[in-house]
Amino acid sequence: MKFPLLKIIILSVLICCALMRAEAQDKDKSELSIGAGIMSSEDAATDLVLLWGSAVFNSHQEVRVTRASWSISYKYHVSERFAIGGSSVYNPMPDRWIQDFDFRNDDDWKVRSLTTAGEATLFWVKGKDFQFYGMIGAGFFAKRRTLYDTQVETNWGTTFQATPVGLRMGKKLGVFMELGYGYKGVFNGGMSMRF
Repeated sequence: MKFPLLKIIILSVLICCALMRAEAQDKDKSELSIGAGIMSSEDAATDLVLLWGSAVFNSHQEVRVTRASWSISYKYHVSERFAIGGSSVYNPMPDRWIQDFDFRNDDDWKVRSLTTAGEATLFWVKGKDFQFYGMIGAGFFAKRRTLYDTQVETNWGTTFQATPVGLRMGKKLGVFMELGYGYKGVFNGGMSMRF
């Protein structure tokens, strides 16, 4: 028994399915964010110990907010409440918000850093145009110090970001604000786009 018409219909449906855009499963699961943070710390564990030590021994450290650290982040929403991704953070002036205990004069040194980290986000409350979340990340940093282009030092290390409070408002295009500690800064905010 031959079914030439059935074969043509099945073949036509298969060709149409192959040519159609297959975005139904992954629509609005990706998110790209650009942000700026202040008081960021690449060597977050050491700086946290220094801050704790200065509070315990009552030796106040000077806090100078100089420039913002810039970040670009990507998130993939695995489920309704969980997303994974990564960030790259460029800081044009790291180590400027805590003075060292040995009171060195580091003003002549130019310091730049680049951090790359993986991140996990847990959404506490998630609506159509409002998300309340927490994020944790860990990665590594490269810090380059130059003195008048004659002396160059490069340091590598591990770092982290803990953000217990994050707020995003908007559907596809939105703004976000975060409060935490680590390589993105104590206060971080910017714009994000879901696609």
